[in-house]
Amino acid sequence: MTDIRFIQQDGQSVDADIIRQRFFDSAVRSGVYPDRASAIWQAAMRGERRALNIIEDVCDIEIVSADVGFGFLE
Repeated sequence: MTDIRFIQQDGQSVDADIIRQRFFDSAVRSGVYPDRASAIWQAAMRGERRALNIIEDVCDIEIVSADVGFGFLE
């Protein structure tokens, strides 16, 4: 999980624990079974694109590689 970064729409990096909590809170509110939500989270942490897309949509974030720069010119 250290090889990805969670980015808000304003460009700020967000801690993984906050995103995990946001994702599971949303899953509970929408009636998703905890086992299903856990499976999606684990798949995303393995880098499976469909699971990453679900978390991006639910949490309104972008998931990027940890080694991706912030877009600043050197």
